[in-house]
Amino acid sequence: MLLKLGHRVGASTIRRVLRALRIPPRRCTDTSWRQFLHAQAATMLAADFSHVDCAVTLQRLSCLFVREVGSRYVHILGITTHTDASWTTQQIRNLLMDLGNRAKDFRFLVRDRAGQFTASFDAVLASAGIEAVKPSFSTGDSFRQTGSGGPCCRA
Repeated sequence: MLLKLGHRVGASTIRRVLRALRIPPRRCTDTSWRQFLHAQAATMLAADFSHVDCAVTLQRLSCLFVREVGSRYVHILGITTHTDASWTTQQIRNLLMDLGNRAKDFRFLVRDRAGQFTASFDAVLASAGIEAVKPSFSTGDSFRQTGSGGPCCRA
């Protein structure tokens, strides 16, 4: 309000006034992502790529892996120098075959918006009853997204 009247007030002044009036700092109230993760951890998978530059071949190797969020078990699906949509889709098919009857225990797979994760990737998951979840915020990778919460609710 003071800014609208043409008065600038520093953050430290506002903190001092709030402390003097015993008004607590505003808490992060956006806990929907955290609540979702907590409630669904046992039914979630998280997929991502890790990249390694090979000193011998001078090539970048990409490793696709999927983590079971509830148990933190990691499945290494494959390593390649050329990640594309068809390779990624085939790797998720292989994972579903390896999981067998356990695949029905999972309802969600959290992934980022990388180009390797296409509609065909999502369709393979959907055929097994697993929904691909693409969080609206960007934190860098899906494993941090399944960690301690959204962008303002870090533990």
